[in-house]
Amino acid sequence: MDNLPAERALRPVTVQRKNSLFFGSVKGIQNSAIYNTFIETCKQVGVSFRDYFCSLLRELKKGRTDYENLLPMTICK
Repeated sequence: MDNLPAERALRPVTVQRKNSLFFGSVKGIQNSAIYNTFIETCKQVGVSFRDYFCSLLRELKKGRTDYENLLPMTICK
């Protein structure tokens, strides 16, 4: 049994890679990869994905375009 944080973080990615064989299109795979990247980033910095996503949508609705300052580690301190 491996307990390395990096290996545990990659586990959902490998499962997703196997499941992506059953997606209907390449666009679906890309959307899933983006979504999973956001979720795993939130997990690593200790932020609730739901809180982050709600905050992100509110900020984008206000017209913010400084995307580097809209990352999970900066928007949900």
